[in-house]
Amino acid sequence: MIRRMLTEREVVLYCDLHGHSRKMNVFMYGCENKEPSLRLQERVFPNMMSRNTSKFKYSSCRFKVQKKKEGTGRIVMWQQMGIMNSFTMEATFAGYNNVHFNSSDLEDMGYHFCDTLLDYCDPDPSKVQHVLDNLTRIVKAQYA
Repeated sequence: MIRRMLTEREVVLYCDLHGHSRKMNVFMYGCENKEPSLRLQERVFPNMMSRNTSKFKYSSCRFKVQKKKEGTGRIVMWQQMGIMNSFTMEATFAGYNNVHFNSSDLEDMGYHFCDTLLDYCDPDPSKVQHVLDNLTRIVKAQYA
């Protein structure tokens, strides 16, 4: 189904939704691009999410692809289907800032996910470029 869809249109983002029992808050696992021209692109959407809601923690996101995780949806979509923005979004069972999530909190996360997707897909690329420039500055400062 996904392969057929890819022949008809671009798939901008793939995201599995999971619950998490150990880490707090809402965060994403992504797939790190090693190609220099795509460097940091996989971090733009999660960073934009963190700017749209305090319940999402960019600092908890991870982008390494572990061998033992190669069968997961996000890695299959990234490696085999070429979907660069391929994520697993995790919401802790415990909540955020030591406050338990309720259904309203999860609905709120859905709203912010969709709102961030609209920002990401905006025909004006300035929002995405601003985040990418900021991420580039942060990485350069870390290695300076």
